[in-house]
Amino acid sequence: MNRRAILFAVAALTALEAPALAQTDQLHPRTDPNAGLAPVDLAGPDRDRALGQANASLNALQRVQGHFAQTAPNHTVSSGTFYMQRPGKLRFEYDPPAALVIVSDGSVVAERNQAMRTTDRTPLRSTPLYFFLRSDIDLARDSRITRVARAGDWLLISVIDRSGETDGRLTLFFYGPDAEFRCWDVVDVTGSRTRVMLSDLTQPASLDPSLFRLDDVISRGHGPH
Repeated sequence: MNRRAILFAVAALTALEAPALAQTDQLHPRTDPNAGLAPVDLAGPDRDRALGQANASLNALQRVQGHFAQTAPNHTVSSGTFYMQRPGKLRFEYDPPAALVIVSDGSVVAERNQAMRTTDRTPLRSTPLYFFLRSDIDLARDSRITRVARAGDWLLISVIDRSGETDGRLTLFFYGPDAEFRCWDVVDVTGSRTRVMLSDLTQPASLDPSLFRLDDVISRGHGPH
């Protein structure tokens, strides 16, 4: 996967253009949006309530760590550990054999390939990560909402960047009555889709600041671990 595709994947915040939830992976409805019912679009007060619930859920996530599983456009799956601290900070450590670490320090997203000993940088504002790493998240204010729908216990919200600084379309997935943030899809300008599923989420009281320092990523690869 090239650098741009990887950064989209973690907008991760990084398939072909298709109706959300269209694939079937035979996974449990609690862990995969594809296993739910067909999505039903929301309008009026129901739509407004759903957006408010999603905003509240995202804003409540100040510090989070857990695991991720990323499905690439070619259907290959990679996994690893992630750390998030709003505003602006995120770290994705890919499990072997991938030799990737992706870090946002609040202004720049850096992708470190340890095998190639290369580091690529992209402004955070130019990636979909920006939409859920802001200090104050309001999806309707910060983006153009293209869809709000429910599919069983899942709520999905699709957005595109109003300013045009970020290409592609981001869909956020929330599960259950408390709208827990569990997943996102990114469809890039070529129509390729990447999905990132989150699991085993915890909210620690603090995270090691060195996790989000770009110099540590470059000099030590996997930082403090």
